[in-house]
Amino acid sequence: MSQPLPRTPAPADVPPVPARRAAPRLMGVDVARGLAVIGMFAAHMWPRLLLDERVFDGRSAILFATLAGVSLGLMSGGARPTPRGTRGRVVGGIAIRAGLLIVLGLALQAWNPYLLVILPYYGVMFVLALGLLFAPRTVLLAAAALLAVVAPWLASFVPVDAYGDTALSGAPGLATEALLVGAYPALVWTPFVLVGLAAARSDLARTRTQVTLLVVGTSAAIVGYSARFLPGASSVPWLDPADHEGMPAEIVGSGGVAAAALGLLLLATTARRPVTPERQGRGGAAAVVRTVLRPLAATGAQPLTVYTAHVLITAPLFTVYRLSDPTAAYGLPLVHLVVAVVLTLLYATLWQRFVGRGPLERAVGALSRPWAWSTGTRS
Repeated sequence: MSQPLPRTPAPADVPPVPARRAAPRLMGVDVARGLAVIGMFAAHMWPRLLLDERVFDGRSAILFATLAGVSLGLMSGGARPTPRGTRGRVVGGIAIRAGLLIVLGLALQAWNPYLLVILPYYGVMFVLALGLLFAPRTVLLAAAALLAVVAPWLASFVPVDAYGDTALSGAPGLATEALLVGAYPALVWTPFVLVGLAAARSDLARTRTQVTLLVVGTSAAIVGYSARFLPGASSVPWLDPADHEGMPAEIVGSGGVAAAALGLLLLATTARRPVTPERQGRGGAAAVVRTVLRPLAATGAQPLTVYTAHVLITAPLFTVYRLSDPTAAYGLPLVHLVVAVVLTLLYATLWQRFVGRGPLERAVGALSRPWAWSTGTRS
C-alpha cells in the first residue's frame, strides 16, 4: 500500500499576504455629498414665480455627479486600485448597482412627475464610466476634456421640440434622451464623473490633492463663468454657462465649482495630526468645524435614502399645492424647505449614531455583490 506524500511546508521566510483593510471614510466627501443633496432639495422646493437661475440650480446635481466619480474610485480601491485578478467582481458589482439605480429612479420619476429625478441618469453614468474605471489619471482627464467638447456638439444635432425634449421616438428617442438631451444627459455629464474618479485616484486624504482640487477648481470656475462676458458671447451657445444648458462653458464652470467645493471641504475636515490621548478634546478650530458639519456628513453618508424619501414625500405636497393654487408655477412655500432640511439633518444624525449605514445604502450594497446572486448567501 502506497504511503501518502508528505506535505511540503511553507517557507518560513515568506510572510503571509496581509488582508486589504478598508480605508476610513473621508468626512469631506460625505459633507460635499450632503451639501449636494440639500442643494437639490432647494432646487426642487425653493419658491419662485419663474425659472430664474439660483446658485444651487444645476450646480448641486453636478456636484452630485462629480461625487459619483469619487464613489466609483473609492469602491475600486481609491489611490491603490483593485488588483487585476479581482477587478471583474468590482465591475460586476458596480454594473448591478447601476441597474438598481436606474430601476429605482424610473419608479420614483413615475411617482413624482413634478421633479426631474437624477437617479436613472446617474446609473447610466456609472455604466459609461466602467470602461475607464481603471484607466490612468491622465487618460481620465483627457477623456473628460474630450467629452466636454464632443458631447455638446453631438447633442446639437438631436432634433428637439419646443420644451427641449427629443423629437425622436422609440429606442432612438429613449437613447438620445438618456445620453444627450435629457435633464441630466449622461454623456454630457460623464466629464464630471471622470474628474471625480481621477480625484479619487489621487488620494483624497493628501493635502496636496485637496489644495489642487481647490485651486484648479476655482480657476476652472472663473474661466467657465467668465465666458459669457467675451465679445459676441451672447450669440455663441457654447459660451453659455447657464444651468442645465450642457454647454462647454457650464461643464467647465460648474465642474470647477464642484472640484473646488470638494477640495475646500476636504481641507476643512481632514485631521492633520492623529488624535492622541494628550490631544483629546483640544482640536481647536478644526474640531469645531467637524462638529458643526457632522449632521451634513451624516446626510451625505446615506444620500440614496435621503433623496428617495425627498422624492416620495414631495409628490403629495406638490399635488396639494397645485390644487390649492393653480397659478403657482414652481417650488413650494419656503417653510416646507426649511422643515425638510431640519428633519433630514436630524434624522441622518440620529440614524448614523444609533443604527449606522442608511437602509437603502445597505440594501443596494448587499444586492450589488455579484457573489450573493450566485451563491445565495446573504450579507
